[in-house]
Amino acid sequence: MTREKLLLLDFDGTLCLGDAPVLFYADRVDALLAERGHTGGSAGSSVHEVITRAFAENSLLVPEIAYDDAGAPLTVGGEATHDDAKAHPVSWPLQDGYQLVQLLARQAGLSDVDSGCAFRAARQDLLAHGLQNTDVHAPAGAQELLAEARRRAVVVLVTNSPADAFAPWLQALGLSDAFDLVINDARKPLGMPAALERARAAGGDAGGAAGENGAAAAHLIPPDQVLSVGDIWANDLEHVHDLGGRTVLIDRFGTGLGAPDHQVRDFAALPEVLDAWTHSPATV
Repeated sequence: MTREKLLLLDFDGTLCLGDAPVLFYADRVDALLAERGHTGGSAGSSVHEVITRAFAENSLLVPEIAYDDAGAPLTVGGEATHDDAKAHPVSWPLQDGYQLVQLLARQAGLSDVDSGCAFRAARQDLLAHGLQNTDVHAPAGAQELLAEARRRAVVVLVTNSPADAFAPWLQALGLSDAFDLVINDARKPLGMPAALERARAAGGDAGGAAGENGAAAAHLIPPDQVLSVGDIWANDLEHVHDLGGRTVLIDRFGTGLGAPDHQVRDFAALPEVLDAWTHSPATV
């Protein structure tokens, strides 16, 4: 049976929970700042210390953020010249801890390319440390929920996390067999359109029309049959919303950003939304 619905899922902050990945990222930024001899940016506190306090207070608006006279954070909106930096611009308003680390790094004197290198190095650090020795975990019931969703929808993971050594993450979370397709290095938000097009074809070629060479053309799931779930409006949801799809924002810090169809504080509220969506009739 052809599945005419597509469920897109983000990884960090959506299916991969725990503060350790952000704190390891902060550690790498702190080490790079020390190596470069940068002393400004965090008012005497390490980035790790700032992030730890932000998580404890459940607020990303830390006093260490520097603003201009107009009230905008310094360095936000600067033009990036490197392709990788363009793919991961400094974000404002903030929606997760990774964005706060990147902003603090930029204000302390690092480039977005530096931040990207620190992020990738931190992922390796976590694996070397052992994910089982951290607070990294999947939301309760995620495995069962995705298995049920796959009965009626194609389920695709779209993440900016590197493809290299990604399998141990899924294994640690119990999600190795949870997806029809995993798209790594998605370069969201700029890469989201390309990722979505790839995901729409992930249901196989059932129902596709035969081409001139006799092969079946890929069956593309219609954009209005897509549901995207993530914790960053611009990265995970905005493009799907613009094409007429449905969206769920997991808004841990209560930012209220974007215009999602559903805004929830955590994954626990997702089953009811998914059940209603997967059982609604698909229009094809």
